[in-house]
Amino acid sequence: MGLVKRIEEVHKAFGELGTLKTEPVKILLKENAQPYTVHTARRVPLPMLQQVKEELQRMEENEVIEAVTEPTDWCAPMVPVPRKNGKVRICVDLKRLNEGVRRERYVLPTAEEITAKLSGATMFTSLDAASGFWQIPLHPESTKLTTFITPFGRYAFKRLPFGITSAPEIFQRKMTETLNGLEGVAIFMDDVLVYGDTSEQHDQRLSKVLERIESAGLKLNKEKCKFRQNQLHFLGQVIDKSGVRPDPDKVKAIRELPPPQNVNDLRRVLGMFNYLGKYIPNLSTVGQPLYELLRSKSVWTWDHSQQEAFQGLKDILSTAPVLKFYDVNRPTAVSADASSYGIGGVLLQLHDKDWKPVAFCSRRLSEAETRYAQIEKECLASVWACERFEKYLCGLENFKLVTDHKPLVPLMNKKDLDNVPIRCQRLLMRLMRFKPTAEYAPGKTLTVADTLSRSPLQYVEREADTHSDVACYIAAIVDNMPATPHKLMAIKTATAADYNLQLVLQYVRSGWPEYIGNVPAVIKDYFPIRNELSEHNGIIIRGNRMVIPDVMRADILDRIHDGHQGLTKCQERAHASVWWPGVSSEIKNKVQSCQVCREMKPAQRKEPLISTPLPDRPWKRLAIDLCDHNKHTYLVVSDYFSRFLEILHLPTTTASQVILKLKGVFGRFGCPDEVVSDNGPQFSCQEFQEFARQFDFMHITSSPHNPQGNGHAERGVQTAKRILQQKDPLLALMCYRSTPCATTGVSPAELLMGRKIKTTLPTLEANLQPRWPDLELVRNKDAMEKQKQAFYFNQRHGARSLPSLKPGDPVLMKLDHQKSWKTPAIVTGEGITPRSFVIETPQGATLRRNRRHLQHVPETAGAAHPLAPDGLQQGAAGQQPNPPVTTDTASPTASVKPPDPQNGLFHTRSGRQSKPGERLNL
Repeated sequence: MGLVKRIEEVHKAFGELGTLKTEPVKILLKENAQPYTVHTARRVPLPMLQQVKEELQRMEENEVIEAVTEPTDWCAPMVPVPRKNGKVRICVDLKRLNEGVRRERYVLPTAEEITAKLSGATMFTSLDAASGFWQIPLHPESTKLTTFITPFGRYAFKRLPFGITSAPEIFQRKMTETLNGLEGVAIFMDDVLVYGDTSEQHDQRLSKVLERIESAGLKLNKEKCKFRQNQLHFLGQVIDKSGVRPDPDKVKAIRELPPPQNVNDLRRVLGMFNYLGKYIPNLSTVGQPLYELLRSKSVWTWDHSQQEAFQGLKDILSTAPVLKFYDVNRPTAVSADASSYGIGGVLLQLHDKDWKPVAFCSRRLSEAETRYAQIEKECLASVWACERFEKYLCGLENFKLVTDHKPLVPLMNKKDLDNVPIRCQRLLMRLMRFKPTAEYAPGKTLTVADTLSRSPLQYVEREADTHSDVACYIAAIVDNMPATPHKLMAIKTATAADYNLQLVLQYVRSGWPEYIGNVPAVIKDYFPIRNELSEHNGIIIRGNRMVIPDVMRADILDRIHDGHQGLTKCQERAHASVWWPGVSSEIKNKVQSCQVCREMKPAQRKEPLISTPLPDRPWKRLAIDLCDHNKHTYLVVSDYFSRFLEILHLPTTTASQVILKLKGVFGRFGCPDEVVSDNGPQFSCQEFQEFARQFDFMHITSSPHNPQGNGHAERGVQTAKRILQQKDPLLALMCYRSTPCATTGVSPAELLMGRKIKTTLPTLEANLQPRWPDLELVRNKDAMEKQKQAFYFNQRHGARSLPSLKPGDPVLMKLDHQKSWKTPAIVTGEGITPRSFVIETPQGATLRRNRRHLQHVPETAGAAHPLAPDGLQQGAAGQQPNPPVTTDTASPTASVKPPDPQNGLFHTRSGRQSKPGERLNL
């Protein structure tokens, strides 16, 4: 013992974390691997943030991870798991990456190959590497694959991370390479066994192994190493100087199976015995006293003969040929099941088309675990069974994990762990070092696991097996929700008194029906998310959110809406802590019906650009507007077809001066069919309407306070101002008229008059002859340019159409210069121009506004809208139209013949009929 003690004291092979002196390993990807990136860190409870930060700093100081700032193709979420010692374990959900990892095909030794070398050995030592995977450096190219996101930024592993499916075989290969050539060493995954025929030989071999480990840069965990043992558990077997024998733990679940208490228990036990021992000839003979009890006329008695037969069957099933040695090259499966008070599992391998048992396990559920939802119990059974058989399964690719709980299968095979019940989420994180494929099998086929779960051992778990991490995490989620202990108790009390939630709790605890038709109608809304529900201390949890009882929902809704932060923020607050069926819709209704939220709502988004098509001929449609420059006012006239521009000085801005200038323009080029203007007083007065009637053109006004509605005139004004700034404005105007337009490709003069005009530039006589351009080409080019402009406008502004309004809709009005939506109104009809609506205010004013100035106020079902003023009602069928729209901001009108008093119709001189929109009859 002195040699080993000296080695322990002076050897440098022991420590917290080393670095293997080897080429950095690469994580290999499949050719069809699809990168997966998350952009937002999962929510961490506030009290845990400091602990997470400290653990990340510790890992960074130990060079396990490094900060990442550049973009990466892969990024996984981080999940912190609280530990009993007050610290946290940083887990990374690498499930998506594992889908694309190409496993190394490294041949693992079989148990028979290893145990065959132990003949004659009398002393043994097992060694354990400290944080084994973290001692293997990761290649820089593979580091970015392990990037994960946290509330403090992104990090990536510089060492081989836990959770990578290829890590076990990488570790096996590296350990084999490190200890290659040494005698008396057996390596299986992270188990290193040193043995010798004598104590002297053992000590010499151990010394060489430790020297090799030290020189390689590895560190061992002294507390977990076992030195100079006469007997050791290794690969599911017990080794000592006498040889190798089965590990009693493998069959303990069978050997300590309690006697059945009734006929149903006996049927279940015999079903398992028959399944396991169907190839044992004398099985039925040994068990005859038990089969006698199944006869219909038999009276249940359990005496010496039954106990002897029961014990005899257990002895037979605990030895060969029933129990098989594990073979790493055979197909492998784990069957697990849970009852209300226990869990059980069996490790199976395929022999001659039959699945034969290798090892059994079972244990009772703790008091806390008995309160798990059924899906959580089944998940616990599967995970615990895999962990109990870890030495057989770690590094094994695609073994089967069989369960009789169908809803669990998609959760286990899911590519990510979001929207999984929080207990299942933590449990499935423990499965990441394995690579199982979950399969469903009817309960009647899982006789072994079912029987073991109903007859569990009083098993005391090792620290590594405890569910304390899961329990700590659940408690952390609930305790750190934005709720006081008093509020949590109120939710628990209200849940207990809520009939619907008590029905939900029953299904959560005992399992849900397979079909929604078998669920009571009052809780059918819970069926689609049944696999996300769990229970903690009488409170139903969905993911990391509490399910709120009906009686408390109104109060919680008010609390969510505190601060009037808008729909998105309110929904984000709810998604962080609370849930009930329809919570998003209720939040939406709450926000939309809140007067404060409506008034403070920001300006509405821009709508997609509407391009005006070219008229079918020149001078058919004109845009007019006033332009101020250098203390002078000008009338700008622009032709929609040719972009031909007239700039006319106005001594005054009266309607008579505008009309006088327009008459001069019409005298040169003729009368148009339509003139579009804004709602300035020069254009909205009766004098201008009479002028329009006299010269037989339709006068169209854009929506008040919406200059974009007359975009052609606005563009003309910009051009006019640029021309007026020139030294010789008239020369600049001539140059503009003779220069090809970017939109049409032809000069304005040529499109209007069919000829190019002579300028100060030398021009061939032939080019001045009248010649109309190809108008079809002009139209196509104009359409393409406008389509391009609309595309970039919509993209730049994120333009989307606002919902249309209909007569009777209540709205709030806000102009661009106003700060809040405070003016209520009712929509009475649509205007002449696109996105234009006629509204009526409580004061009786009839106005026209663009859609972007009107915010629709959804009405509460079955109640009058609170913003509707007294006496302001929707127009009813059969009401007489009101007088024309008031000219407060000038309404859309057409200068035409007086309307027919009988039907309201009027006719233009060209014969077109028109009818004014209906108005409220106040």
